[in-house]
Amino acid sequence: MFQIRFIISFLLIFCISTPTIAENLISIQSGGKAIHWTSQKYPFLANNIIDNIDGSYWVSSGNTLPHVLTFSLPSNKRFEALSFISKTNHDPGTWAKHIRFSSADPFPHMGGWEILVDTDLPETGDEKFITIDAKRGRYFRLEIFSTHDQLATEASFNQLKVVDVNDK
Repeated sequence: MFQIRFIISFLLIFCISTPTIAENLISIQSGGKAIHWTSQKYPFLANNIIDNIDGSYWVSSGNTLPHVLTFSLPSNKRFEALSFISKTNHDPGTWAKHIRFSSADPFPHMGGWEILVDTDLPETGDEKFITIDAKRGRYFRLEIFSTHDQLATEASFNQLKVVDVNDK
């Protein structure tokens, strides 16, 4: 009987763990803001990328590349993962393909950008989750260098997350 209790206790304590709820630091709900963009087409605004609302996304007005979108946090924060979703309700050819993502603190206008990710997003538009070594930052820049169709007349992007703790 003692052995069964020990095994059950072990399983409860060590094997069944409550998943960590990671905070999306860049979301509007966490104080994130879109502070600069090279292009946007109403009602598909840059803020839509960080509003955590399904069906809400950004679309460029035209497709003069690269598109640059800059976001800020209320203060310098530690983070260790990034998430990008390019799938939108627009034509799949408009979905962002090649992106670069950088961070800076405290003065991005003085050229202090550190490239965190330079990658292609999946053709399916599904989430690309990237774990990085823990970093700190307050400002973030998303650069879109291409779409999935080179002849697309605009670009679109769905969702960006800057995650405090990697829970995947």
